[in-house]
Amino acid sequence: MASSSNRSESRRHGPPDASSQSTTIPGATSSSSSSSSSASTSFHSSLGSPESALALSASCSTRRDSSSGRHLLSHINDIFKCTICFGRLDNPHLCPQCSKLYCYDCIGEWLDAGSSQSCPNCKITLQLDQLVKVRWFDDIQKLQQNLRTLTCGTEGEDRDGSGKENELCPKHRKLVNFYCSTCKECVCEVCATDVEASGLHRDHTFKALHVTYEQHLELLYGELEKVEFHREKLSLLLDKIERNVELIRRVKSAKHKELEAIMVSALNSLDRQEEEKLAKLRVHQFTLMSEMEEVNTKLQEMRYEMALYSKPQLIKMKPKILNACNAIRAHPNRDFKQLRVPASLKIEIPPLFETGIFVVQNFSIIENNKVVYSNEFSDCMGRTWRIMAWCVISEDLFGIYLELVHGRPCWMECTFQLIHPDQEKTISKTIRQHFDRTPQKGWGLRDFVTLKTILEENYLQVNDSLELLYNIRPCSPTETELALDADELSSEQ
Repeated sequence: MASSSNRSESRRHGPPDASSQSTTIPGATSSSSSSSSSASTSFHSSLGSPESALALSASCSTRRDSSSGRHLLSHINDIFKCTICFGRLDNPHLCPQCSKLYCYDCIGEWLDAGSSQSCPNCKITLQLDQLVKVRWFDDIQKLQQNLRTLTCGTEGEDRDGSGKENELCPKHRKLVNFYCSTCKECVCEVCATDVEASGLHRDHTFKALHVTYEQHLELLYGELEKVEFHREKLSLLLDKIERNVELIRRVKSAKHKELEAIMVSALNSLDRQEEEKLAKLRVHQFTLMSEMEEVNTKLQEMRYEMALYSKPQLIKMKPKILNACNAIRAHPNRDFKQLRVPASLKIEIPPLFETGIFVVQNFSIIENNKVVYSNEFSDCMGRTWRIMAWCVISEDLFGIYLELVHGRPCWMECTFQLIHPDQEKTISKTIRQHFDRTPQKGWGLRDFVTLKTILEENYLQVNDSLELLYNIRPCSPTETELALDADELSSEQ
């Protein structure tokens, strides 16, 4: 980083040849003053000439050229930046495989860190002595300097043409062309050569104005580049915040779908409970109605017979009719308490999903068989979990696993989604498994996706991260799942 500080020092003090143009002027002739006065007179007389319109047109064209130059310079600055620190290149070296540019100190710290001995971009195994020094970068810097000079020169010409009045000495009305280093102000020749006792700048040190201007301009442009770099950092931070907002909205969308599913499930449950209770009451209704029809039939028959009987026959048939009536009453009416079905319904809500985003940072530098853990989180029953992401580079596999950290063993339903900018390409897989704190086969998705798919289908975010949306909740196993689980246990024994 010494070279960087040297460059900064040179920007502060200007190029070496600038100091050689500084001089102490105790006295001088006035010939230069008269020439300057004649040049000023010539300039003012030309303002009213017929060629002023052409000059104005040329000025507009110059401004357009200046804007194009600044645009090109901005593009060059964006291209020639370190891939690690995103700052201006310092002693640039490139990867022999992918030709990405790095500051020598940045790539050196990267390789010496021990976490990875590979190129941050193409992942090829890389040693410090394999880096290629960019010897032509001096030409790029010269091009940048020329563009700056061209842009500054054009802007300076605009100022010379439009702000000439502002560059005249307020005391002598002469063009300022010196800079007094002692007083730190711009002066004309008369001020600089005034050797009288009352001279304000007697025995002061002066520099040519254009030299001082170039020094100040270079320093200011250096500071502007630092501000641009600061702005880029703010822009990156803003991009991260915007991405965070998008992830929150995605989780909210998943929760909306969960609420809709819960609503449908709760309504179906209410319909089912109602149907079960009404079915019981319908059975009682049918039984009672059948019994009533039978009683009505017998009553009609007895009334009909009594109407046909003569008085002696009615007296004779009295015992039979009484026995029939007693037989009907012998079936006691059931108490309503035995038939009543409670008029109550329960809203059955299934266990809620625990939903979140697991961001796998620095995916490109994860080593073979390296496990990355998410932060711990709790489900609706208070159990603590965490997600494991596992890269098996030798088999081109990226796996996702769920681990029970604390709590009682249980069956869990787990859905993992690998987020893609195009939602149609989002990969979603679900498993239902019995979990305890003893690692076992089948706990996750070892072959969730191939590494080749992740890289070629653009699942990686711009900050080299993968985003995994997870939904987990306790569940009840089906009979088939219980049977399969029992078969696995018996086979292991």
